[in-house]
Amino acid sequence: MSVLATASAWLTGLGQDLNPDGSEARQWLADELANDEYRDGRPLLTRIIEWLVDVITDLLSGFRVTGVSGGGAPPIVVALVVVVLLAGLALLLSRLRRERRTVTSSDAVLGDLNLSVVEFRDRGRAAIREGRWNDAVIDFTRAIAREAADRTLLSDAPSLTAHEIGAQLAPVFPEHAEATARTMDLFDSVRYGRYAATEADARATQAHDETLRKARPVLAGHSTLPVTDDNIVTRPS
Repeated sequence: MSVLATASAWLTGLGQDLNPDGSEARQWLADELANDEYRDGRPLLTRIIEWLVDVITDLLSGFRVTGVSGGGAPPIVVALVVVVLLAGLALLLSRLRRERRTVTSSDAVLGDLNLSVVEFRDRGRAAIREGRWNDAVIDFTRAIAREAADRTLLSDAPSLTAHEIGAQLAPVFPEHAEATARTMDLFDSVRYGRYAATEADARATQAHDETLRKARPVLAGHSTLPVTDDNIVTRPS
């Protein structure tokens, strides 16, 4: 059998073996990176590149074992294998990044929403008038987050989950920490369909938003601040 025929047959088999669907490809990568040798402090990209080098080395060793082209892989075959692996890895990492961004965005209270606190409150009041209790809970909770962000009481506000917002606001409004935690738990339960909000829930969330709007924040290293134009964002009702 000629070298070209051998290479062609090998590539045909390679195409069959390396044709996973998206889920299977992600699982292959996850399984590989779960090995003990990857559990160190090196950056993920460095570990992936080293894994890729190992895979290519193994493939070349396989060629040498079969005796293709006198013990070495034809350069064009090696190039094709490298291109296939790099393209597949690039596609996989791109999908993983998109999925990670989607998960992060969907878990955040504010995410990519650019509405002002006034707009969130207007939406919340409209939802109450129309009896949409779930929407009211969600919008008034987002008003709490936006208000706190406007008052610079939250760090990295757009990416925070409800529980992270509650954790950051607890020491700032210690007297209202329990109510804030309940509000954030309610937000998650309503948002993810685990609970259907009632009118009482909607109005309680609205009331808590108003309470925190008027509350005096306690900042690290400082006593309770008086309520002034500098630390309370005055909004038209």
